[in-house]
Amino acid sequence: MAGAKVLVVGAGVIGRIYAARLAAAGNDVDLLARGRTLSNLAAGALTLHTNGRSTTQQISVLQAPRAHYDTAFVTVRRDQIDAALDLVTRVHCDHVVPLCNNPLGVDTLRERIGAERLIAGFPGVGGYLNSDESVTYLQIRQQPTTLERRGGAERATAELLTGAGFTVAWTDHMADWLATHALFVTTVCAALDRANYDAPTLAHDRAVMHDFVRATRSGIRALRRRGIAVAPAALVFLFTRTPTEFAARYWSRLLRGPLGTVALAPHARATRDTEIAALRTDVRFLLPSGAAPDLDTFVYAGR
Repeated sequence: MAGAKVLVVGAGVIGRIYAARLAAAGNDVDLLARGRTLSNLAAGALTLHTNGRSTTQQISVLQAPRAHYDTAFVTVRRDQIDAALDLVTRVHCDHVVPLCNNPLGVDTLRERIGAERLIAGFPGVGGYLNSDESVTYLQIRQQPTTLERRGGAERATAELLTGAGFTVAWTDHMADWLATHALFVTTVCAALDRANYDAPTLAHDRAVMHDFVRATRSGIRALRRRGIAVAPAALVFLFTRTPTEFAARYWSRLLRGPLGTVALAPHARATRDTEIAALRTDVRFLLPSGAAPDLDTFVYAGR
C-alpha cells in the first residue's frame, strides 16, 4: 500500500523507526515533533541502525499536522497519551493507530477518536536513541507489531505495515493483550531495576530471575480470575505451564541478547520515572493489593 499519506505522532524511538521505514517504503510521511526534538530533527534525516546495518531516510518533520492523512500512528509513552489524543482528535484521518502502552483506556480511545477510525495496536520494535539522534533498534521476533481485528477495517493498516517490512500479528482482545503486556513490562522492569538496568547482570542473577517468573505468573493468574483473556498464548504458556527454572533460563538467555540489551533495558532505564511508573499504577488498578501476592512482593513492596 505504498503512496499513503501517513502522520506519526511522537518522535521518540518508536516513532522514528516507524516513520523512517514507512517513508522508505514509498509513503508520504509526516513526523510530528515538538521543542528540542523538532530542532534536533530540523534537517529531516532519520538514521536507523539494526543488525549491523545503517540507513538514513529523509522525512518531513513538522510541528503541526497538515490537512488530511490516510493513517495516523500514535507512538508516545503511556504518560503522554492524553496530550497526543487531544491533537489527533482534531486531525482529519481515516484511521488512527495507537502503537503504545495503554492497558486501561482502549474503550476511552474509541469514545474520543471514534470506533470507526480506531485500530488499536502495539509496536513490534524496541531500541534507544544515540547521542547523534540516530536510533539503534531491534525488530522483536517474539512480539510482532500487533493489531486488533476490526471486521476487516484493519487490513489497510496491516498492508501499510507489511509493505514497510514489519511483521504483523492479530488479536481479538486488544485491551486484554495490553493488560497482559503491561503486567510483563512492570515485572521485567522491576527485575532490571534490581540489576541497575544491566540486562546481562540480571540474566546471571538466578534468584531474581526466579522471583521475576513467579511474580509474572502470579499476575497472569490474577488477571485470569478477573476475566481478562491473557495473551499472547506463547507468553502465557511460558509463565504458567513451564517450571520456574525453565522459564527463568529462557528469559536469562533473551536478556543476554539484543532483546535485553537493545530493547528492554534501555527503555526501562529511560522511562523508569515516566512510562514505567504509570504502568505500575495501571497494573495496581487492575490487580489491587492481595490479588497477586508474589507480584505484590516483587514490584510493590516498599513503594
